[in-house]
Amino acid sequence: MSSDSATRGPGNRKKGRERGDEQPETAASLDPLQERPDAPPDTRRCNALLLSFLTFFLIGFSVWLVSASKRYREEYAQATEGWRVGSTRQVELTLVKEDRSNLGCASDQVIAGLRCEHRRDKRAAAEVSPGNPQILQPYNTVENELLLGAGLWSSPALKGSLPSSRFSVICNYRIQGVVKSVAIRFNPSASFAPVGKTVSVGTLTDCVLPK
Repeated sequence: MSSDSATRGPGNRKKGRERGDEQPETAASLDPLQERPDAPPDTRRCNALLLSFLTFFLIGFSVWLVSASKRYREEYAQATEGWRVGSTRQVELTLVKEDRSNLGCASDQVIAGLRCEHRRDKRAAAEVSPGNPQILQPYNTVENELLLGAGLWSSPALKGSLPSSRFSVICNYRIQGVVKSVAIRFNPSASFAPVGKTVSVGTLTDCVLPK
């Protein structure tokens, strides 16, 4: 037996282990997450996922908002084509002769001297009088468009005998403005009903009954 073998007895091998001569530990054994299975998850990964989700949501919301705004502008342009303040357009209204006294509106707005017979609180306005051509009334066109007009019953064509059934009348409607809050009724015994949209205000002139 050689002298090297003799010196490497069990006692010497034990001392070698104590001096750290054994093979070093692998990288996997040094992984802190494996050494501590109860360690909290990586917060950086959670924050990145949350930021990605938030960015995706904001992009989607922005696309929807732009699309909805564009669609609204297109619909509004179609609905208000030719109904600009200061313009005059021809309208055909559908009426019964009782509308002279039946129709009414309630609002505090006064536009170009035109106003409803009642205030917003439904009380009669003190400065109006029956038959005043400046008093607004609600009318529907044959296309079912609501408008507030004044001066209809002052037209010579409506001074004489009127049909006993529903009829139509064609007038020039000069738009003076719009009201955003108004209530209307089509019978003096009925309650005023609020209109949930902007309504044009104007004067009705040169009215004729179509032949």
